[in-house]
Amino acid sequence: MRLSALWVLAGWSAAAALWPAAASADDWAELVAKAKQEGAVVVHGAPGKTYNTALVAAFNKTYPEIKVQFSGAANAVDMPKVLRERQADIYGWDVWISGPSTAVGVLKQAGFFDPLPPVLRRDLTDDSKWINGFESGWMDIGHQIFYSFDGTIQNPVLVNWDVMPPSRFTSLAELAKPEFAGKIVMHDPRVNGSGSGSSQTLFRNVGEETLRKIYKNQVTYTMNGHQIAEWVIRGRYPIGLGLEENDLKEFQAQGLGKNIRPAPDNYFKIQQISSGFGGIGLVNRAPHPAAARVYINWVLSKDGQEAWVKVPRNSRRTDVEPAFPELSPKAGNNYFNGQEEQYNKERLRLMEVAKEEIDGITPRSGAAKQ
Repeated sequence: MRLSALWVLAGWSAAAALWPAAASADDWAELVAKAKQEGAVVVHGAPGKTYNTALVAAFNKTYPEIKVQFSGAANAVDMPKVLRERQADIYGWDVWISGPSTAVGVLKQAGFFDPLPPVLRRDLTDDSKWINGFESGWMDIGHQIFYSFDGTIQNPVLVNWDVMPPSRFTSLAELAKPEFAGKIVMHDPRVNGSGSGSSQTLFRNVGEETLRKIYKNQVTYTMNGHQIAEWVIRGRYPIGLGLEENDLKEFQAQGLGKNIRPAPDNYFKIQQISSGFGGIGLVNRAPHPAAARVYINWVLSKDGQEAWVKVPRNSRRTDVEPAFPELSPKAGNNYFNGQEEQYNKERLRLMEVAKEEIDGITPRSGAAKQ
């Protein structure tokens, strides 16, 4: 622990010496000049065309001299590769953008990140610019290495109300009842993603016993979000668990599924703010240190977040219009972010619970308790 603490302090000191806080326009101009000399920044990001547009094209409009070498691959693809590279003493990445769960649950433990506070412009950390203040965006326990800029409420239950009348579905616990058998499709809760996040929200609202019953209620499981949206629209499965709004929005832009909406707020004791793929960290021993800093500061700026909401996702910045106003946090409601490091054990345990009920796998440890 002492060596780990010394390593963190040494990394912080080195970063601060290389990158003094941009207290003036001259400091920032000097940093940008260095970044342009480096000429590139290597970024791991989210899969999909809209993420590439937000995280590559928008940045290069502002900084055309700094080319973004972008890997839009899932964590499951890039993470094993970067860990093997580290073992071979290869350091090829500058910035890591992803969902926080794997970043703080696996990569942090491998010493993959450098502290972020020394490299952030002071204007970016103004509490008034962020929902619930700047500090609430940290995903790691120490508030140092991984930051969430996304602030989208996760609706774990989306319903085709044309097929499922409100009088028939009045509480989350009813999802476990026999009359709902065969009427539910769910993003697979056995792996990290919107399905496991939805399970976490359901667990905190209905408890483990009812969650287990839901899993066994003839639910159809898939990893294909586009397919889930299509099935809910067609009414084949009128209830979608873990259905992402951006998958649904593609159909609604064509005039389909207009009456697919989330379960009402009063069904929930607590709701979840999901970071989605919207977390960012500075990779340790980045080959393009100046470009990495310019890129991170741009992502967290108003311009960067205005690009982000076109994914579409919501930003935690208060001066950026949300892509989904209905998915912005509401005053008086109770929220948690299950992707924070403090919830990792719970999230992993609930994936085990899903495997136990769906696959019949024998539990390795005691069940999670509400």
